[in-house]
Amino acid sequence: MQRARGRGVLPVFIITLAGAFAALWTRLGPRQPSTPVKFGLGTLLMGTAFLLFLLMPEGRSSVPVAGLAGILLVFTVAELLLSPVGLSLSTKLAPAKYRTQMVALFFLSVALGTAMSGTLASYYDPDAETGFFLVVGLVAVAVGGLVLALSRPIRSLMSGVH
Repeated sequence: MQRARGRGVLPVFIITLAGAFAALWTRLGPRQPSTPVKFGLGTLLMGTAFLLFLLMPEGRSSVPVAGLAGILLVFTVAELLLSPVGLSLSTKLAPAKYRTQMVALFFLSVALGTAMSGTLASYYDPDAETGFFLVVGLVAVAVGGLVLALSRPIRSLMSGVH
């Protein structure tokens, strides 16, 4: 019964925060962070969420629900910095006659990422999970930092698309 209730937390976070993010971006208008900065922050937060798993008590059959909900909240914020922004960007950067194909390519990249996560999951060992979360978290934080560091050159390559 507990397991079924826990599955509803992420969609509730997404539905609740999606409106807040839309309002935030609208309110900030031209002062909002550029797309590469949003991508960098989203990837950095995703890595941080993986690193937060290291704070969970290891070797126990149960973990604090509030801790898991907090981690899912960080994942949700990261997803909202990546997914809708990436979908919007795929239409903005595409030539007019290829917009549909670019959206399809965006969803193909999501599918590729999902397949890669399945492959990465094969390295997860419940008896030694610290290494898994540490490596995945640090790689994501490093990639997010790299995107943030390169955000200006990336933005100039985007030819004025915000």
